[in-house]
Amino acid sequence: MQKENFRTLHQLKPGNTAQIREIQTDAKMAEKLAAMGLVRGQFVTRQKGSSPVVVNVSGTEVAIGRETAKKILVTSKKNTFLLAGNPNVGKSLIFSRLTGIGIISSNFPGTTVGLNYGQTQFNGESYDIIDIPGLYRLEEEWLIEGKKRNLFKELEYDFIVCVSDASHLERNLYFVLEILSLKKPVILMLNKFDEAQRKGIHIDVKALSKMLGIPVIPTVATTGEGLKDLAEEASLLANRTETRSQLVVPASAEEKWNIIGRIIQKVQTVKHKHATFWEKLQGWATTPATGLPIAFLVLIASFFLVRFVGESIIDFVDPFYEDYYVPFLENLFGPWKDNILGLLLLGDGGEHYFGLLTDGLKIALVDVMSYVLAFYALLGFLGDLGYLPRLAVLLDGILHKIGLHGYGSLPIMLGFGCKVPAVMGIRVLETRRERIIALALILVLAPCISQTAMIISILSPYGLKYMLIVFGALFINGVLAGTILNKLMKGETPELFMEIPSWQIPQLRPLARKLWIRMKEYLCDALPLILIGILFVDLMQMSGVTDFVTKISRWPVEKLLGLPGETTPLLILGFLRKDVSIALLDPFHLAPQALVVACVFMSMYLPCVATFFVMLRESGWKDTFKVVALTLTLAFLSAGVLRLCLM
Repeated sequence: MQKENFRTLHQLKPGNTAQIREIQTDAKMAEKLAAMGLVRGQFVTRQKGSSPVVVNVSGTEVAIGRETAKKILVTSKKNTFLLAGNPNVGKSLIFSRLTGIGIISSNFPGTTVGLNYGQTQFNGESYDIIDIPGLYRLEEEWLIEGKKRNLFKELEYDFIVCVSDASHLERNLYFVLEILSLKKPVILMLNKFDEAQRKGIHIDVKALSKMLGIPVIPTVATTGEGLKDLAEEASLLANRTETRSQLVVPASAEEKWNIIGRIIQKVQTVKHKHATFWEKLQGWATTPATGLPIAFLVLIASFFLVRFVGESIIDFVDPFYEDYYVPFLENLFGPWKDNILGLLLLGDGGEHYFGLLTDGLKIALVDVMSYVLAFYALLGFLGDLGYLPRLAVLLDGILHKIGLHGYGSLPIMLGFGCKVPAVMGIRVLETRRERIIALALILVLAPCISQTAMIISILSPYGLKYMLIVFGALFINGVLAGTILNKLMKGETPELFMEIPSWQIPQLRPLARKLWIRMKEYLCDALPLILIGILFVDLMQMSGVTDFVTKISRWPVEKLLGLPGETTPLLILGFLRKDVSIALLDPFHLAPQALVVACVFMSMYLPCVATFFVMLRESGWKDTFKVVALTLTLAFLSAGVLRLCLM
């Protein structure tokens, strides 16, 4: 797709390349220009200097008078290229480095679930980039905003930058051949080139480029190696008359693999190495006898690590909040402390009102964010390590019993961080049946990290027992929801088919970058909603709405859930921000048994508003309301059973 912007050759900036579209000189001058190659359709690059105008034409520098240059119309060509490749080859990291746009990339397939758009500059020229989800086949369709799309047929682009994994070149070449069959200009980036060398794999890049008939660039996305070469090749691509590979790509898969075999034989040599610790760990992590104990240890260690880091941050920050921040606000707003403004900003210690600047900021920036920070740091580490896809393989047999294959564990794991990307992650599942089951499990089985933080925060004074009861109840309800849907919905669960990436030692810079992106999203999305939620509760209290809602809802809340009627507004608030509604249970000084019932019910009964609207977009209103009806029913039943057992 080219965006044309007509101007004169005189207006073209030094270093920029443009295409001649019209020559408005007299016939005699037009003939002179043509003799030097300056004709319609020719590409020229402006050199430094203003008078005369110096341009490079096909490798020759030509000086043109200013007035003549003003009569030559050119168009800057803004190229668009696709960033394509198999899943988990590093496309998203390359996209981030080229555009500066922060997107999450991890060492497991399916991280990119939509289209990412960005721009970059190569040697003074602008390029639009479209980063598409990882694909294995050219004809593979991808679910984008509820619609299946063949991206190569529907998108408009000038050339393709195909990213391949150098450490698994043979398998990646199949997709490269399919890309070449499109007869579009292609640049091949061999990413993870350093990893291939560590494995004893040597690739003759020049020979591979010659056999494929396209530029091939060794790349290490984590360090940026190869990106300058990409800029050079992209710039050269615009001035070539023949940019497409001349390789004849056969239609059948068998013939493609025959070609790949011949290519690999000529361009790749492998030096034998003894099995490393990481290669041995591969078998240990995916074999049930050793993998399940490893998974259990990882889960327990993760829980205690997140709790330890979160509590440590809170213990460090709390004294500053209590001893300096709150007194400062009280002095600053002292004259307004007892009027409406003072109550809204400072609260009254949680007796009736919660302050925006006191309770609101403390909940968002201390109580919740401490655990969010710890969880996302851990999730990034396990993702980059390559453990999550191995856990998916390990859990495949278990998840099949409730209607999912092992790949379904990945969006569920994301749900422990935030349900919004988790719901978007169900696109990686093949059938509507799987997506509905995964939705139910995400809503029930996986309280988001903000909810988890508040559950731990309000129950930790009463010991580990009550926390385990809450998470155990949610786990049982998740299994129950999956089992019910698996029995009621027609169809079968597909067999697991996924690539297991190599182990990688996580690097600090990419981890820090991902953590920063996620925390920035948290601050932009969660903080305003938490403050709005607290303002909502205060205004309900001031206007008398709280008393009215309490009266009409007292019976189900008190009789079915065993909770004080005054907690009813928190159930309404939970649709806006569930972690806030759980956090605001604390001032009611409930018994630990009542807190357990409330935490289980509030975690399950409704998704938060952000998750709800993403569900509508991804699954449609029918499937969304079916799943919500199921989780609401389970929430009442499980809360009632817990109340009978505990209270």
